[in-house]
Amino acid sequence: MEFMEIKDNQGTIHYINPSHISAICETGDQCKINLMGQDYMITQDTLKEVKLHLTSFKH
Repeated sequence: MEFMEIKDNQGTIHYINPSHISAICETGDQCKINLMGQDYMITQDTLKEVKLHLTSFKH
């Protein structure tokens, strides 16, 4: 199983399984991902990494 490091807007680092992300939302400077039914506010840098990872993720 492959884990990815994300940083939330509080600066806390989380390790997640990218295949568990069910939604990504960008509103202005706010970014939100839905992970296993929980919403996490993340940084713009993390969002870029998540997008790159998901678009290169082999299903």
